[in-house]
Amino acid sequence: MKMKIILMLKSMLALLAVSLLFSGTAQASCVADPDCPLVWADEFDGSSLDLTKWTHMVGTGTSYGLPFGWGNNEQQYYTTNNTTVSDGTLKITAKNDGVGFFGYSSARIRSKGKGDWTYGRFEMRARLPVSQGMWPAFWMLPTDPSIYGIWAASGEIDIMESTGDQPDRILGTLHYGGSYPDNTSSGGSYYLPAGSANGEFHTYAVEWQQGSIRWYIDDVLYSVKTSWYSTNGPFPAPFDVDFHLLLNLAVGGNLPGNADGSTIFPMDFEIDYVRVYELPATVPSSGDRVFDDMEHAAPFDNGWFSFGGSVGGGDIGAQSMRVPPFDGGSWALWSGWGTGGATGFAGGFGRNFPTDLNDVTHFSFWINPAAGQAYNIEINLQDDDNGDNAIASPPDGADDEFQYICSVGPAGSCAVAGGGWQKIEIPLSSFYDDNGYHFGGNGVLDAGAGGNGQLVSIVFAIIATSGSNANFDTDFWSFIVDGDGDGISDSLDNCSDVPNADQIDADDDGFGNLCDPDLNNDNVVNFLDMGIFSGLFLSADPVADFNSDGAVNFLDIGLIQTMFLGTPGPGAVSE
Repeated sequence: MKMKIILMLKSMLALLAVSLLFSGTAQASCVADPDCPLVWADEFDGSSLDLTKWTHMVGTGTSYGLPFGWGNNEQQYYTTNNTTVSDGTLKITAKNDGVGFFGYSSARIRSKGKGDWTYGRFEMRARLPVSQGMWPAFWMLPTDPSIYGIWAASGEIDIMESTGDQPDRILGTLHYGGSYPDNTSSGGSYYLPAGSANGEFHTYAVEWQQGSIRWYIDDVLYSVKTSWYSTNGPFPAPFDVDFHLLLNLAVGGNLPGNADGSTIFPMDFEIDYVRVYELPATVPSSGDRVFDDMEHAAPFDNGWFSFGGSVGGGDIGAQSMRVPPFDGGSWALWSGWGTGGATGFAGGFGRNFPTDLNDVTHFSFWINPAAGQAYNIEINLQDDDNGDNAIASPPDGADDEFQYICSVGPAGSCAVAGGGWQKIEIPLSSFYDDNGYHFGGNGVLDAGAGGNGQLVSIVFAIIATSGSNANFDTDFWSFIVDGDGDGISDSLDNCSDVPNADQIDADDDGFGNLCDPDLNNDNVVNFLDMGIFSGLFLSADPVADFNSDGAVNFLDIGLIQTMFLGTPGPGAVSE
């Protein structure tokens, strides 16, 4: 039964992909956008590899500081002789020719120093090898390999990986986190139409912008990632620096397993072209701004600070045991303050991170307060009015500070002690000009009319009101755009499972259309929903029109594939 379900799913995905390709509308966002010019390409029209664009990597990996077998227990020796350019394509050929320890040879090339980019669309049209042990890849590594630490703290973007034993399955993956073995990964997979990997060309691409990486096959969006981290840099590190391209065909290794008696040699990974398009650095969106998602797991290395008060004391740090249900990622910040039973100023913490607040409307954060405690958090937005990217020390008078008091307690008006994770959204209009510490500036918060500076720091000051300690976790500090003032970001306004009169909810199940590809309402997005969707494709049925643009088309298939095997709701969009 399980195999039958998998085959049904593959068939549905294949039919949907084929229908998209022949609909004439299946264009990825960049290809049809005049703001995405072609900036680099190799069409492989010559008679040899263009060494102004590519460099061969030779050997077993040891000469590049990698373990024998290129860090993956691969079986091949890479040479300069296994690439051929002819008839408009590049062939990377794996051979059983007695070269190296295992007797296999192949090729690996990279654009490092000849093609390096931060952000863009990276695209390849290729035909993949089909045989046990074949492992073709189109991928990216940081040009400075240890800018945030050794692999994978500095990141890796796998645009396309395939294994010869399952050639219809395509993998797109991010590697990040700490240095090995403290690294992690996230990604998605896509199944080509059955049998088409054998002898057919397909186009594989990623579109990489600040805070968003999207994977496409034949211009069908199948995976989106907007959350990752590096232990040595703030989000969007490590994916905010120059990366370069790699093409290789490995033989054997950890992913495909070793070549065996069934493996066919020679075997080609054939590439028609590689193209790079420029993309705007940032994703057009509602304008939400993440101040800190805590995913760096190293607050004091990323602009955070803490300070003591007149009573008690405490500190902050990173923890991975408790994270919010949405936007949680892998890390959150803990905050612990003792008062010695006294009332008054216990201390505080914050982060320096200059941020333009024009056009945003709310400050948002998650908090998880311990039970049985009562205290106030003075949330201070420190506004730079003289344009020097710093907050002047009193009594300079050049900048000002805006404050909101968040009351935490068993019946707290802002957050309930012991109530678990709570998302707090505060209108910026509720912050008042606090002249008790910073008393300069123009008295106008940057986000409002007449603001002439920018936010530099957010500071949480802990005020003991009952003599209890103040212990809480916090995560994902951000500024959001909420044009209708309902407390829900415009980017989630049609995507929320909380009461929201404004959302478009065609099936009236409490989940807005944008986050609700659960067409049969069984609380999971699976092959049953794919079957329903395939019957509604190219219609105007509002139930399957997830983005509410009046049509059920390739944009909707991108959303349903992104959330496949997930639950409806805001968390499914970015994970």
